[in-house]
Amino acid sequence: MERRVDPEDGRAQTLDEMLLKYKGTYSKAEIEAYFRSECQLASEGKRTSAVAAAFASKDSSEINGLAEWLREVGYERSFQKVADWCRENGAVLLEEVQENWEQVRSDLGLEQGSGTGAHDEQVFQVAGLSAWLEEIELEDYLEDVLEWCHQHGVRALKEIQTRWEEILQELKFKTAKEQLPGKRVSVRVLKGKWQGSYMAQVLEVASTGIQIRHLEDDFEETLPLDALGGGKYLLEPVDSDEEATGDVQELLRTGRLRVDATGAGLQLRWVKLGYAVDKVERKPGQDDIREGDVVLAVGGSLLTGLDEDTVEERFRNSFGNGVGIVIGCMSELMKHPVDRIVEHVSAELRRAA
Repeated sequence: MERRVDPEDGRAQTLDEMLLKYKGTYSKAEIEAYFRSECQLASEGKRTSAVAAAFASKDSSEINGLAEWLREVGYERSFQKVADWCRENGAVLLEEVQENWEQVRSDLGLEQGSGTGAHDEQVFQVAGLSAWLEEIELEDYLEDVLEWCHQHGVRALKEIQTRWEEILQELKFKTAKEQLPGKRVSVRVLKGKWQGSYMAQVLEVASTGIQIRHLEDDFEETLPLDALGGGKYLLEPVDSDEEATGDVQELLRTGRLRVDATGAGLQLRWVKLGYAVDKVERKPGQDDIREGDVVLAVGGSLLTGLDEDTVEERFRNSFGNGVGIVIGCMSELMKHPVDRIVEHVSAELRRAA
């Protein structure tokens, strides 16, 4: 089967091998044309090494693939200067030029030419990038990664892989800055004593962090940027379909508070909806209250939408064994506007009166 030497890496390959290598980077027609017109026939049964290919012609100082690559990145007019730089600095492989491209540009004071054709800067590509992103299941990032590479003068896959954590963090930051401000998110705390999850609204995304407002109590804080990657925090946007599923009335439950000589055995925390139930002790036990609930009303007094002092006073005044309560699952109720919850809880209290 016919093998031709790819000037990009000096390897002799069949058309099928080259199609596989550049799949997702160039079209089949482009690869076939490149194989026929740009790749020289290799000797049968011999795979030319990259170094051997670089020195294939003693009469030529050109590095195989250099002219094509310079045309790709819009510097074709500077070919001779770059070739001279390679000779003076002992560079014999295209990869060496790519890895040191910023230094080359600086040393020679290069300016981009007005490259034309299929490989101008508008269709800037990095050989092997598409296939590598597929391997790590991040192929959706291809366009963004190429844009990052173009902006930072990165031309080689090896450098992309070396700087991948930096690239990924920048891309996540860019996406978050464009899409998250104003959106509701679910924040999961993965480490530390405050593990759990809560709903919040993103106020701002900046280099200093992600500023959020807790929906349950309006507390504001700034999370570190690694919240985007699930280091200590995991930030997940809440789909619009999730924000208000079901009717508020269907989420409300009524019951009674159990109190004995030791108290109610509840660990409560003020939130905008009333009292969040963080823990229910075994004694005296609560038949109608579960951890994760929120107490919306007690003894005929509304707790929703009130400040902390008012909620505490109303709960204390109504506290007693057998007192009626209105409760519901806080995570589900938080998806609805507070004023709508107030309306439904008030209606429930009127019916019970």
